Parts: sequence; structure tokens; C-alpha cells
Amino acid sequence: MKAVVLNRLGDFDSLVDAEVRDLKVSADGILVKTRAIAVDPIDIKIGNGSRGGRDGMILGSSVAGDVIAVGRNVRGFKVGDRLAANVRGGETYAEGADVKIMDRLFWHREVPHSENFSKPGFQLKTA
Repeated sequence: MKAVVLNRLGDFDSLVDAEVRDLKVSADGILVKTRAIAVDPIDIKIGNGSRGGRDGMILGSSVAGDVIAVGRNVRGFKVGDRLAANVRGGETYAEGADVKIMDRLFWHREVPHSENFSKPGFQLKTA
């Protein structure tokens, strides 16, 4: 899978496109094919090292996309559903995202992917 990787913590010039491991769905997870992301203030804080982070990480905490796999403990979602989520642990600047059921999820079939983060009621707030 392709992702944007921060090679050196605190150095945003070290962001590069990279090939990373493919995701596998966990029992409490939902795999999402990324259609849109948001650059949130917390992503900048993590990337500059003031809120954790590490060399070689994939940043990102918000994602909108299509469900491509659902873990066995997940209810209310199915393959093909659309969702937007605030993802704990991040790593959403990629072709796919691993969303856990404990994350803040928003699900809506009618909102176009390009508007999931801009329509009233669909903004995802972070620290």
C-alpha cells in the first residue's frame, strides 16, 4: 500500500511517498479504502515531536472512505459502507486505514467523499 511517511520526526521536509505493509483487519477493526483525509492540528504536533511520534511513521488522524473489510466483533458496518472517522493512533495518510470500533466514527451513505470533512455535522475535531 502507498503512504506518506515522515522519515525524520520534526522534519516535515522528510515526508515521502513510500510503499508500506498492507493492512489486515483485526477483530475490532474496520479497514477503509481512503478517499479523503484531513490535516489536523494534532497531526502537526505529533509530526514535530511535541505529542509523541517517531521516525518513519505515517501521520494522520482523520479519514473518509469506503469499508473494504469488517472485523468479526464489529456490528453496524458492512463492506461498501462509507465512513469518516477520527482514528486513534493515526496512520491515515495512506491508501487504506485501520479504524477501530473504539474510534469516533461517522457513517453516512449520502454524503460525497469530497464533502465528508466540510459539511456541517461531519467535521471531525481533534486536540
